[in-house]
Parts: sequence; structure tokens; C-alpha cells
Amino acid sequence: MIFNIRNFAILASLTAGSVHAETWRSDLDWASLEAKLSPSASLIDTGFSDFQEQCLPEFRDKSALNRTNYELINQSSGMCVSQMFCAYERCWPRPEVATRTQAQRAMDEPGLLDDYDSLSAETQGWLSNPQNPSLNLPSKVVFPLVASDVVHVIRFAKENGLEISVKNSGHSLIGASTKKDTLHINMNRFAEYSATNVVGCESSAVGASITRSSLLGDQPCDLVNARNLNGYVRAGGGENWDNLYRAVEAVNTAEGNTYHAVGGGAGTVSPMGWTFQGGLGGTTGGRMYGFGVDQVLQVEMVLPNGEHVRFGPVEWVDADGFIVPKTTSVAGVCRSNSEELNENLWEWAECPADLNINFDDLWFAVNGGGGGTWGVVVCPDFFNDCLPNL
Repeated sequence: MIFNIRNFAILASLTAGSVHAETWRSDLDWASLEAKLSPSASLIDTGFSDFQEQCLPEFRDKSALNRTNYELINQSSGMCVSQMFCAYERCWPRPEVATRTQAQRAMDEPGLLDDYDSLSAETQGWLSNPQNPSLNLPSKVVFPLVASDVVHVIRFAKENGLEISVKNSGHSLIGASTKKDTLHINMNRFAEYSATNVVGCESSAVGASITRSSLLGDQPCDLVNARNLNGYVRAGGGENWDNLYRAVEAVNTAEGNTYHAVGGGAGTVSPMGWTFQGGLGGTTGGRMYGFGVDQVLQVEMVLPNGEHVRFGPVEWVDADGFIVPKTTSVAGVCRSNSEELNENLWEWAECPADLNINFDDLWFAVNGGGGGTWGVVVCPDFFNDCLPNL
């Protein structure tokens, strides 16, 4: 994805099923999906025991001051979320929430999110019960390494009527990072780009549009120049702001204070989820440079139909009230060899007409429409501001 730095997700339909991974959809040919994945990608069974062994101890045995989300993100099962209650429906571990009294008790209970020992014995029992009907953990987890892995997972889910959930760092506080009875795409091990993809753009005379026939290859720099800036950074769908900040810092150390990234306040937040929820950069210059969605130049994602696309603005105008050129037209292209693992051999082409992809609407939807809703973001490009302009 090409933006001023972000991330991504996917649309799917709801299904019902068992809480237990060992019995969930054993009728499906999982081996056929596994055979299509890249050599380092993995498909694993998951269950409550993984959450209990890998995630709960981080909350039970450490205070909030001594715990970091990095420890949770890197657990091998992919089960952990940043707040333990969000492993349950609506971040609510109680079996029933029928009465106001119960809801009020939850609000009054101290240390609801961080201090396990302060919770009542009843609540601790709910958290530790694998039969708790509020438990909201996926049954199968895929760790994709490249975009083709995501393509295969989505097509498999589509062919078999499976719901998909998507997570990077698990920061969603509405419980969207995990969902029971889903084929879960965990992006944490996905290819990283930012360390070698802080790209400077040479100044050029750019008008109000670029040619659609360019297949968007030059589009990021064209848009950077239209904004009177000087570069962009490309991020992988599994990277977090810590990666991007370090990448920008490394370039600034080598070249002088050239770039400034507008991003999230926590290093464990993913650019994709942060951006597509709007992206408030309260500590990184958001009031001066705009929201996260204002920083995106191009998005690369896998749609619910399994198509790997990239898209971004190709026509824009200067308009009153806009701090950056106002987008008037968006174009996109499709990858014609979606099973190719080597990115150097990817082939982009105009999308087949029968796909009927409205990139104008898709751009509008993802920029503020929420992460995990419209597709799986595998790579975005963000622009970087030139520090001397601060």
C-alpha cells in the first residue's frame, strides 16, 4: 500500500460454529489451502488453551506498567489482544449481560482492563472458563508472509462460506481483532517494507492529474509533488508504527532531518487500522498536517473477491478548506499473476471489466470507513512531511 503510512482488512459474512478449533469445520480440505501457501507461511489450530497459556499470564502476572503489547503481539498462537477483556464478545467476558445491574457492576469493578488480582473471583472464573459463551477467539489462524498467501486464504474462505477476521497488533477495543468460528488472518509476520522503502521524490512540474495508463507506478511521487512534499514511505500490512518511526529516523540520521511521519501515539498500533479509523495524530503533528487518512497516497489490498489490487488518486484540484489537493478521481489496477510469490515478477494490468470495481467509492470507503471492513490491506504508501517546513 502506498500512503503516508498505513494498514488493512477484509469483508466477510457471519457464520456459526463450535468454540473448539479441533472440531471446527473438519469437513474442509485444509491441506489444500496449506499446500498453496508460501513456504514460510503457516496455518494452525487454535483454542482457549493458547489464550490461557500465552495471553492471560501477561495480564495476570504483570502490572500494566511492567507489560508491553509487544509481548502479546509476538505470542506464537496469534491469540493475544491488547486488553484481555477484548478476547470476549463486545470486550465483555460475562456469560450474560441482561440487566443494568450487571452492566453497572462491570463499570464499578476496579482494574477492569489491567489488574487481574483486583477482579472479583466471579470475574476471574469467567475469564478462565473455556466454556464461557462470550469467548470470542478464532478457531484457525493463518500467518501470511506475502500477498499471494492472503489471496489464497480469502479465496478459500469465499469458496467455503467462511467468515474471516483480521488482526495485526490486536488494538481494536471493539473486539474486532478476534472472532469465534472464523478463519483468522494474522498479519504480524507479513513482509516488512518500511526499512528500505522511505523514498525521496524528485521535484517535477506536476499538473492536476496523471495518466491512468501508468498503472500507478509513478503515482505516489506525482501526488507527493502535488502536495509540495518530498517523499513517502511504504509499509507492509503487518508492520506497526514502531517500524515506520525507526525507518524514518534511520533516514533522518543518515541524511539530516528530512522527513516527519504523522502517525499513532503508540508504537504497537498498526498504521492500517489507525489510518482507516481516521487516524488522530495528536502527538505527531496531526493538527498541522491532518488526520491519518490525509496522509495516504496509495493502497494495496486484497478484496473480498480475492483480487489483489492497488489504487489511489489520479486527479485532484486545489480547493479552499483543504490542506492537501482534493481528490476528484481514483484509479486502480489488478495483479494478473496473483499466485506469484516474487514481488519482482508481479504483473499489474487494467482490471477486467466484469469485476466492476469502483475505485472511487473504495477509496472513499477505506479512508475513514474503518479497518477490517473492505478488504485486507497488504501494503500502503504514506507521504512524509519535510521537517524544514515545520
